[in-house]
Amino acid sequence: MRPSYLVFSQHGMVDSHHAMESLAKRNSSDSNSRIIAPNLGFLNTLFNIQPLIEKVEAIAIREIRNYPDVPIRIIGCSLGGVIWTEILTRHPEWWPNIESWVLLGSPIGGAHLAKMTDPLSLVGFAIAQDLGIDRRPLAEAIARQVPTLIVAGDCDSGCDGTVLVQTTQFKHARFVCVPRVNHPGLRFSEVVDRTIQDFWAENPKIIVLSEARPVMETISQLRSVLGMTDAHPKDFDRSQPIAILKNGTIVRIWENLLGVKHIFLENDRGECEFSGYVGWVHRDGLDRAIESVIRSN
Repeated sequence: MRPSYLVFSQHGMVDSHHAMESLAKRNSSDSNSRIIAPNLGFLNTLFNIQPLIEKVEAIAIREIRNYPDVPIRIIGCSLGGVIWTEILTRHPEWWPNIESWVLLGSPIGGAHLAKMTDPLSLVGFAIAQDLGIDRRPLAEAIARQVPTLIVAGDCDSGCDGTVLVQTTQFKHARFVCVPRVNHPGLRFSEVVDRTIQDFWAENPKIIVLSEARPVMETISQLRSVLGMTDAHPKDFDRSQPIAILKNGTIVRIWENLLGVKHIFLENDRGECEFSGYVGWVHRDGLDRAIESVIRSN
């Protein structure tokens, strides 16, 4: 029998398919949906991402070939969202048939813990090198065409205990932050379930664009600095203001005990809008970017 939907639900690191399969079933009100939740292997997720991408891609190709006209829903949790970012980049011909793409705690901007493990991408430690990559340009290209929902947990003032809220965000997607939910808890949260259900219940072909805020241009400038890494906003209160931009954004800086320079952007509500840092070798580039941002405002 022809299914109503193909629902791909992909787990992340050191996990199996069970929780994501259950999540997809809970949220699929149509019992005729075909749930596809590949099991990548608990230990396999600690190593190279390419075999994982190829395994999920092969399964998706087979399913879509068998049901070419069935609408598609995709859920990716953490590493699972990164895997699907790569797969969808390879297959833009699928985009018109994708009704929604949901990412749960996926470090699309590059996992800061991975970058801390291998800050110069020299060692290539396990999967850290793969997860440290900023895939925002890829995700934004997809989200321009595919209705996209980002759900992040926040149990640690801007972090779900594993992934920074900031690294889950990119343009052209709807963003929802769920307080008091940690990284593994995203798979079991009733609030997350309701958020997915509400998104699916809306007209799925309406592309949700990010709010066009002047600060986004400044954030883009800073993210283009070589070596820029998203930082935990917990150190925001330690930073000192150095300039106020025309749009009211306050530029703040702070150096830790190792002399690593951090930059923060404060919005008009006194909240941290962006936090990042670069290593010593890229400090001059950050200084030039800060001067450019201030001068152009």
